[in-house]
Order: sequence, then C-alpha cells, then structure tokens
Amino acid sequence: MTQPTLRAFRLRLWLPLVLVAASTLIFLILLGLEQHNHTQALQRFADQTAHEELLRTQRSLEAVLRRGDGSGLDGTLSELGLNPAITHAALVDDAGVVLAATRFAWRGQDAAAVLPGYSAEEAAQMRQARRETLRLDTKQHTLSAMAPVALALRPGEIRTSRQGVLAIDYDLRPIDARAWARVRQQALVFAIVVALAALGLIGMAQWGILRPVAALRAGMARIGAGDFSALPQWRGRGEFEELGTALARMAQELQASTQALGESEARYRQLSDAAFEAIILHENGQILDANAAADRLMGVAPGGLVGSTMLSWVAPHALEITRQRTERGIQGIWEVDLVNAQGTQIPCECSVQQRSMNGRTVRAVAVRDIRERLAAEAEIRQLAHFDALTGLCNRRLLLEQVAQELAEVERHPRRAALAALNLNAFQAVNDSLGMAAGDAVLRAMARRLSALLEQGQTLARVDGDTFALLLTNLEGSLEAASTQAARSVERLIAAIGEPVEVSDQVLHLSAGAGLVMIPNDSRDPPELLREAETAMHLAKQAGDSRVRFFAHALQEAASARLGLRNDLRRALQTPRDAAQQQLLLHYQPQVDAQGQLLGVEALVRWQHPARGLIPPGAFIAEAEASGLIVPLGNWVLEEAASCLERWQRDPALQPWASTLSMAVNVSPRQFREPDFIARIEDVLARTGIDALSLELELTESVVADDLEATLEKMELLRRHGVRFALDDFGTGYSSLAYLKRLPIDTLKIDRSFVMDIDAPDQSGPGKRPAVLIDAIVAMAHQLDLRVLAEGVETETQLTRLAHAGCDIFQGYYFSRPLPEAALCAWAQEIQAK
Repeated sequence: MTQPTLRAFRLRLWLPLVLVAASTLIFLILLGLEQHNHTQALQRFADQTAHEELLRTQRSLEAVLRRGDGSGLDGTLSELGLNPAITHAALVDDAGVVLAATRFAWRGQDAAAVLPGYSAEEAAQMRQARRETLRLDTKQHTLSAMAPVALALRPGEIRTSRQGVLAIDYDLRPIDARAWARVRQQALVFAIVVALAALGLIGMAQWGILRPVAALRAGMARIGAGDFSALPQWRGRGEFEELGTALARMAQELQASTQALGESEARYRQLSDAAFEAIILHENGQILDANAAADRLMGVAPGGLVGSTMLSWVAPHALEITRQRTERGIQGIWEVDLVNAQGTQIPCECSVQQRSMNGRTVRAVAVRDIRERLAAEAEIRQLAHFDALTGLCNRRLLLEQVAQELAEVERHPRRAALAALNLNAFQAVNDSLGMAAGDAVLRAMARRLSALLEQGQTLARVDGDTFALLLTNLEGSLEAASTQAARSVERLIAAIGEPVEVSDQVLHLSAGAGLVMIPNDSRDPPELLREAETAMHLAKQAGDSRVRFFAHALQEAASARLGLRNDLRRALQTPRDAAQQQLLLHYQPQVDAQGQLLGVEALVRWQHPARGLIPPGAFIAEAEASGLIVPLGNWVLEEAASCLERWQRDPALQPWASTLSMAVNVSPRQFREPDFIARIEDVLARTGIDALSLELELTESVVADDLEATLEKMELLRRHGVRFALDDFGTGYSSLAYLKRLPIDTLKIDRSFVMDIDAPDQSGPGKRPAVLIDAIVAMAHQLDLRVLAEGVETETQLTRLAHAGCDIFQGYYFSRPLPEAALCAWAQEIQAK
C-alpha cells in the first residue's frame, strides 16, 4: 500500500500568519455585517422616520391650504428646516411654482430651476399616481421624498382637483459618519483584543508546541548521530508525551539494531578480511567497500579503494567489455586483467553477483589473483609442448601445428613443407665428452638454428639429436615453393656445419636433412614426419649435406641446383688469368643523346664447359641463396677495374677510354660485408685507376635495409672519389628520404618504364609511363642527379626520353653487352664517326 505524502511547514512562520489571517478574516466578516446593518438602518430611516415625517408634513400643509388664507405654509416648512438631516423642503403647485420653501428666496420661483434634483416629469407621475415616493441613494448618502398635496379651492370650486407636490431632500452623511465612528471604535477594540489573543496564542504555541517540537528534533538528530542517551524527558500527558515515549522506544530498538548490525558487520569484516580473494562492492561503478585483500591486491592503503571507480582499476584492453557487463547487469565468472596502483597488470578471475536492495543496485565482485595459476598452467604447457633441454617445440606440439597447416592448405591455395634434420655422428660426442657435453651441443645448435628462423617457420626437437622444421606460407608453384624450402633448410645445415666449442673442444658437425612438401598424398601429421625422416635417412646414407626430398621430381630439381652451385663455386676458385676461367664480363655502352660513349656497365657471364653460355638470370639467384654472390661480386669488381686500367693504359684507346666510367653492380650482401670499403680501396690502389671512373650501382633494397649504415659507408667511399648510381629506380621502395640524404650521382630508370614509353596514350589501363618518367627526371634534376634510362631499344623511345631530359642512355638501340674486344671495336667505330 502506498503511503500518502504529507506536507510539512514551519510553525514559527505559519502559526503567526494563520493567527493574523484568521483575525483579519473575522474582522472583515464583522465589518461586512456592520455595513449590512448600516444599510438596513438607512433603509429603516427612509421607510419609517422619513416616511412618517413626509406624511405628517403633507397633512399639515393640506390643513393650512383648506383654511384658504395660505398662512402657515412657511411656518410648517420652517419646522422641517430645523432638522439637520433635511437639506431643503418645498411645496410646489400644479404649475411647477414654489408656493413655500425652507428658503424664502425660492418662493414664487420655478421649481425645476431652483430645487436641486427636482424633476417636473417625476412630479407629474407622482401626482397622477396620488401617492408619495421615497428614493434612497446609499452611494450618495441622500434621500429624496415626494408626496402629493391637495391645493386650496379656487373660487367657485366645490372640490379641488389640483395637486401640488411636497419635496423633501435628506442628507444622510451625518448619520453615516456617526455610524462609521462607532465601527472604528469597535474595530480598535477588536484589534486590541485580537492582538492580545494572538500574543497569548503565540506564547502558548512557543511553550507548548514549538519547544517540544525542537526538543523532539534535537533528540532525533542525536539518534541519527548515534547518541541514544541524551533524549528529552516529558511531564504530563498529551500528544507530545506520546511522541516522546515513542521516540525513546524507537531509540532503544534502533540502538539494539545498531549494535547487532555493528556486530554483524564486524563478523563480516573479519570473514572478508580473512578471505584470500579480494571482495569489492560497488554501485554504478563507484566502490562502496572493499576488504583488506582487495587493498593489498591493488597496492593501496587500507580503505584506499573506497570512493574510486571500479573501471579505473581495469586494464585498457578489457575496459569496454567490462563497462558493457556492468551497464547490462551481467552476472557470472570471467577473467579480467586489472592494473594496481603501481601500474602492474594483474590477471584475475572475477565472480560477479548483482543484487537490488531498497531501490539500489549493488554488484559484489570477488577477485582472485591467478598469476600463480597461469604460471603453473604455462609451466604445464611448456612441459607438455616444449622440449625441456632446448626450449624448442617438442614432437607433440609440432604435430599439432602440422595438423593445423593441413587444415589451412585444404581451405586456401598455399603450400608448406616439413623437414627433418639429424646430426651426423652425434653419438660420438656423447661417448667421448659425456652426456653433459652432448646436451650443451644440442642447446647451442637450438640457439643457432632458432636465430635463423624466418616468419612462418617453426623449429622443433623431435628426438635425441633430430630436429624438425615446419615451413608455412610458401609461395609460387610447387617447384618454386620447394626451392624456397630447400634453401631455408640448407641455411640450417650450413649453420650446423659451423664450429661449436664445448668443454674446451672445438667440434665440427654436419647433418643430413629430409624434406616433404605439404600437401601431398599423406594427410596424417605423423606420416608426414615419417616421410621427412625417411628422406633424411637417405641424405645421411649418401654422406653429403644435400637436402633430400621425399618426392623424386623435387629431389632431382634440388640435385640440379646443388650441381649448379658446386659448379659456380669451382668457377670462382679458378684463377682469373687461368685459361680454363669460365667467368667473363660483357660491357654495355652508356651514351649521351648524340650517341657519344660516356661509360660502360660491367655484366657477368658464365661460359660453362658443358652447359654453354649461362645468362645471369640462371645463376645469380642461386649465388644469392648460397652466399656465393659475395666472391662473385668481388671477382666482377676486380675484373672490371683491371679492364678499365688496360683500356686507359692503351694509347690507341685513349680518345674514348681516358674519360670512360666503369659501372659495377654491387649486391646488398656484398655491400654489407665488413671488408667492403677496404676491398674497394685495395682495388683502386692495385689498378691505379681514377676513383672518379668507378661507379658502384646499388639497388634500393641496400638502402632500405639500414639507411644510417649505408650512408656511413657511402660517405667513406665518396671521400676517395667513388661515384654511386641508384639502379632500377621506381621498382622498389623509392623513398625520397634517401634520395635527399645519400650521395648519389646517377639515377637509373628501370627498363620497365622505358619499354612502354612509345605506346599509345590509351593502350591499356594504368598511368602512362611517359608521365612517370617526366616526373622522375624533373625530380632528379632538382636534386642535381643525372638520369640514365635503361632498356632503350627504339628511336621513338630515345626521342621521347631525350625530350624528357634524360642525360644518359643504355640499351639494344645502341648496342648489346659486348665482350672486351668487341666493345673496343665498337667504341673505335663510334669515335671515328
């Protein structure tokens, strides 16, 4: 049942106001009654006194007029003039002439002219009616009385037919003044009586109402403050005594309830503080209470959590989901990361319950620190999925990841590979140096191999001295993917072959490796691992460091690559001046717009005794993968410098060779070699060529790898006078940052831009190459760089490039790359033109 809402008001203010209002109302009522009585008194005066006086005067005047002499009329009216209430009186004949009046001057005058308020028309109506009339005006405080009077007989008349008018006007203001003087006297007496009564009532209210109410209010305030002893004492009987008794009884019950609640809260606080879990109560996110465990967990002083917001202790990444749970009133158990006062993130398990109490919604949160549990679970996972000796994945985890990859390759068109590697003669290490040394070797190998892993590769120890490598996200065709996988495994084999020092012994180990591609006919992870191990055992039986494929076709391709690599290594080991030297350089001219020779670019060729002339595209990639690109690049550098020295020393070639520049390509791996600068310095010193004649061509990948290190090396070489060209510009990173900072002399536009420069404007989708070339040339010239266009094959291309502002040109339109003798003949021919 809904309780009614009671309105409260202040007795000190409203009690006097009520008294004054009641007194005023009574006074107004009495005044209205007095006004009504006064009006009735005036009406009685008109109906009785004035009417009687009018009739008496009428009879007197008629008696005088019957005597016929007319004497006595003035005397009769003069008596009326003695009445202070009568303003005037007059007798008017039937012709409207005043016969007699209280004012002698009016006699014989026209009544309408001299009598105020006289109306001949009204007089005529009254004579016709033959009855008196009285008209009372209470607003003007006047009374007008008129009565018909039979006039005297004329000669020869037996009975008079003429009627005169007696008019009397009264002024009632004196009567009204006397009445209101009496009212004022009564009002004063009433006001005095009311004032005395009001003061008496206020005194009684102050003593008998306000004072007890103030005592009750003070007592209730003390009860609210927890003081149950100083309550007001009451004498006598009445409502306030009953209220006081009820208040005392309520105080006793409240004191008992407070004591019980305090004891209960103390027990609750003792229980909550003894709990291991942190317990927090909050309402709408505002923390109302927290136990000691919560204060310790969040790193605050006792009671430091109270008043703060719950969300302020939640980690940023869990803030939104926690806010949604709170706003929706979701209950349950979940894990949340909290952040303590020191900024440490604490993983916690929270149990949340929400209750509504007296219209308030309170959430109780029990928080458990699960760092130890997570650490234990992590340790369990580590023991279950990782090798205890090396920290690598174990066989179980590897097979789980292989199973995941099998599912992925079925959903998406991609390839993967699984390799097995086994150390050769590892048992001899255990037998000779002991098990501890063998474990140290395995740990060293695990660290060494892990350092070579790339994205998408997982290394595992699946047996004593057997490792496995899972390679994912392999790109391209099956052959390309297998090549990529084989090279990754070969890097690991090469790393195993590096010396390892254990127990003061330097060991030289090797390994055999088997590789199986995913997907293949097998769909079972253990079966795939067995296939990789089968191929590994075949490699170990062969006694070499080749990677064996489980598939025959891929094995043949890997064998072909290995054969090519071994042949290239033997070619590099052959002295430069030996007759059986297979490597040679071809030179492609670089000319200006008029066809004058400015320089040449040295390009390596391989004259294989069995395969014939092998172009760079067939062996440079394998050289990069195997690391042979460094000795190959050094050979090209020395051979090109020596050739330039021979040309400049020959007097017959002086006209064009003296100012000729020699461009040499430098691979990123060669440029990053620690002795690269020393090797350049050595080549310049041995050949004696001018450093300005040597131009090193770098690709954008060299710059992008490490800009600061690249800049440092280039600055050192620049001090010797070596010039630099940026090769294949526009096909890589093409960042303006390094164009601005690096000491580059020439910008080489890649042939992919040049080959379509003479195509029609609407020949296909995309931007026109000519527009890009114009932009590159304009930018390069603003940076004081020369621009060299590669791949010029037609006169139209030459014209368009020259019009764009290119400085140097290179391509089949001028000449193919030529051997040394052919290049000299071509240059002589050009010089002779």
